[in-house]
Amino acid sequence: MLETILNDVLAILRATFLSGDWIALAIAFGSVGVAALMMRRGTQIGSMTLMALALFAIGGYLRGVLASPAVEGAAVSGSRLAGQLQASWGVFMNMTAAALLSYFLAFMVLIFVIFGAKSVFARR
Repeated sequence: MLETILNDVLAILRATFLSGDWIALAIAFGSVGVAALMMRRGTQIGSMTLMALALFAIGGYLRGVLASPAVEGAAVSGSRLAGQLQASWGVFMNMTAAALLSYFLAFMVLIFVIFGAKSVFARR
């Protein structure tokens, strides 16, 4: 069971942080960086991880809204916003608990590494 969880976490790390999609990579590292820089104590790792995941989800939603094909001559409309929200919610609802746990652990590890580096360099 532990091996399965570890394999899921590694797969999520590879898919999110080692993919060729530069925009998703920027969103992921941006959310992790913001959370790590806002973290004051190591005991905040859980709440900062949830915040990073929320920022990642919001960034993915906004990317979907801005990247979807626009209606001819129209700006971002309510139907595009609602359609992307429904699509994003559908993807979230279809995620397994293992995938959600894997995202949480992957983001937690990266936040902890960046926080550790920030703490080491802040002491000097």
